[in-house]
Amino acid sequence: MNAMDLWHECRRQSMRLSLNGDRLHYEGPEKAIERKLPAMRAHRDDLLECVKAVSGTLTDPDSRAPYLPWGQYLGAGGVQRFRANLVGCIERLADMEGWPDEHRDDVLARAIRGPLADLLPNLRHFNERLTEVTAEEAAREKIRMRSWRFDR
Repeated sequence: MNAMDLWHECRRQSMRLSLNGDRLHYEGPEKAIERKLPAMRAHRDDLLECVKAVSGTLTDPDSRAPYLPWGQYLGAGGVQRFRANLVGCIERLADMEGWPDEHRDDVLARAIRGPLADLLPNLRHFNERLTEVTAEEAAREKIRMRSWRFDR
C-alpha cells in the first residue's frame, strides 16, 4: 500500500489528515484510528508528503500535486461567478415563463443559500430549462412569421 492509497483509506473511514508544522495531525473515529495507526506509522514520511501534496492541490491550482477530480480547485471568485450565472438563468427563465414574484424569489433564495454541492447541478438544470424555453419561443416566432394574415 502506498501513501496515496493509505490517504484514500483514511478518508473513506471518515478520518481527516492534516499537517501541524512538520507533524501529521489526524482526527476521526477511534476505531478507524486504531486500525490505521500502524500503517500510518510505517509510511509516516511518505504520508506526510502525500498530505502536503493533497493540501497544496486544494489551495494552489498551479501546484504539481496529484490531480483529485472530486476536489478540483475552485476559489471564491469561481463560486461567485457560478452563483451569478445561476441567478441570471433563473431570472431569465422566470421572465420567459411568467413566474409569480413569490415563486421566483423562493427559487432564487433556495439557489443562492443552498449548499455548494447543489451549485453545479442547479446551474445545469436551469441552463437546460432555459435552452428548452428559448427553443420553444424561437419555434413559436417562426410559426407566427410564416402564418398568413389577412388584414383589410
